[in-house]
Amino acid sequence: MPSVADSLVEQFRRMVARDGGELTLLPSESDLIRVRYRPGAADPDCADGSCSLPEQELQQLMTETASRRRAGLRVQVEVQR
Repeated sequence: MPSVADSLVEQFRRMVARDGGELTLLPSESDLIRVRYRPGAADPDCADGSCSLPEQELQQLMTETASRRRAGLRVQVEVQR
């Protein structure tokens, strides 16, 4: 059975993959899920009509989703450029 962290990363991995981004689960603590985020090649300002998800928004979305699965769970997104 996948852990909360594994299933959360898998769920959001599909989301960021749409623009070529990648998520990797990093070693984590009991109340903190750490992920590495490599944004896709899309323009973060959406000037060309294609957007990549800003890391602050990704972290907020993931934290909200994680805390619904287990109270007090947080997510830290580390960006790899």
